[in-house]
Amino acid sequence: MKLDTRAHSDRIAPSMMRPPQPAGDGRPRIAILTDTGAGRPNGIATTLDAVIRHAPPDLDPHVYTLSASDRPARGYTALASQRIPIPFGNGAQIHAPRLAAMTGSLSRDRVVAIHLTTPGPAALVARRLADRLGLPLLGSYHTELGEYTTRLGGPRSLGVLVQAYLRWLYGACERVLVPSEAIRTGLIARGWKRERLALWTRGVDTVMFTPERRSSELRRQWHVSDDRPAILYVGRLSRDKGLELLVPLGDLLDAHRIPYRLVFAGDGPMLGSLRWRFPDAVFTGSIEHAAVGEVMASADIFVSPSATDTAGTVVLEAQACGLPVLVTDRGGPVEQMADGLTGYVCGAGSERDFCWRVAHLVSDIDRRRALGRAARRFALERTWADTLRPLFASYRAVSLPQLISARTRRPADCASAVS
Repeated sequence: MKLDTRAHSDRIAPSMMRPPQPAGDGRPRIAILTDTGAGRPNGIATTLDAVIRHAPPDLDPHVYTLSASDRPARGYTALASQRIPIPFGNGAQIHAPRLAAMTGSLSRDRVVAIHLTTPGPAALVARRLADRLGLPLLGSYHTELGEYTTRLGGPRSLGVLVQAYLRWLYGACERVLVPSEAIRTGLIARGWKRERLALWTRGVDTVMFTPERRSSELRRQWHVSDDRPAILYVGRLSRDKGLELLVPLGDLLDAHRIPYRLVFAGDGPMLGSLRWRFPDAVFTGSIEHAAVGEVMASADIFVSPSATDTAGTVVLEAQACGLPVLVTDRGGPVEQMADGLTGYVCGAGSERDFCWRVAHLVSDIDRRRALGRAARRFALERTWADTLRPLFASYRAVSLPQLISARTRRPADCASAVS
């Protein structure tokens, strides 16, 4: 589907194209353009919320997003926009771009640089506005969209086209921040320029995610105990998340009569099939991010069988809650834990490796607790305040030349730029 960045737009007035100036309080405003809204239960929203909460006093990052409504939130500007279904997206949707409205918002807010995140319509708007307004463009890579497309049923040729699109999209960025060395290595192998890629790992809020939020009432509702542990998955219920590995896991535990309870926190197209296969499992549905910590702290084991996740924020959150974690050896999550110390790394797609590792933890409460204590200590060393430093350093690097140029530019020059 061709996305027209001129949709829902009028002619852009010359007054919207004035050179950048610092915001009213003197701090340079960085426009973070994304297709996801505030408080959504996904890693990108969690990360952007942390950026707003932990912004240093010399920077003013602000999220601009396209949404079904213009519901306000701290640090967010949401422009209401029409929804568009994504081909091979298993029910996922994006929102139509609004070029003129976004241009007006960024111009009024005196934005000095643009940060491109998700690769949907908001990214197309970001790329167009950076060029039109003469603003530096910074990118952060969050989603292996090409691999997702193929795993969700799209033809391999479409996945190749998506990869080419991502290279074009991020090719306009002065710098692209990636969440893990695995992703950086993979992008370089696909022809991305090594010198433009910088590492920006994820952090965790260790107050929101803590073992102290463990709820005996929630465990009573789930009918779990030390002898019948809760195996938790948090995220979208979709094929790209590797959830098919839970089927042989259930078969193994049932065959050996090992008590357990699966808990799925999330929603998605696999909900029906998972309910059918695991009639005794707990399905919480989609929950607010603020409530995820209580759910995690009330479980006993956390599983992340995906081979395509780029960052592994949810894996850090689980460890902060004192849970041992199981991840695959592909993607970013493997870099957010310590194999054998805070959990286990399993071969991607390996039923035997994954199932037996989980079964071992289900049967050994002492090992579960030891790994969980180490997991909490591991997470305490990965706070957002520390891990956001590379991002804020990049903001300063790209915005400083703009501020110097704006302050030294003569009024006559400014008038000629829009005439």
